[in-house]
Amino acid sequence: MKCDYCKKVSDELPYKCKFCGGIFCSDHRLPENHDCIGLERYKDVKHVEFKKDVVKAAKEYETKAKVYTGRKLELRQLLLYAVILIIVLFLVYYIWNFLL
Repeated sequence: MKCDYCKKVSDELPYKCKFCGGIFCSDHRLPENHDCIGLERYKDVKHVEFKKDVVKAAKEYETKAKVYTGRKLELRQLLLYAVILIIVLFLVYYIWNFLL
């Protein structure tokens, strides 16, 4: 295998650039290491992928935050109902004892 950039012959597995189609050695396999004509496209793709990941993470966080907040409200309501029930039971108990 002969590297299209440095012309060095190597027995390593060849690396084919997915942007320019060239064959490169392990030292020049990355687009920025062989002055790839598709380097700008590579940077744009990486930026778009990163942006998609950030948007996806933000949506997942928002969804989880809504679920957590909803559960938190449910727990608060259950706690409030439990306190009200305890108060009512004590009132019934004391009223029952005073009437008998």
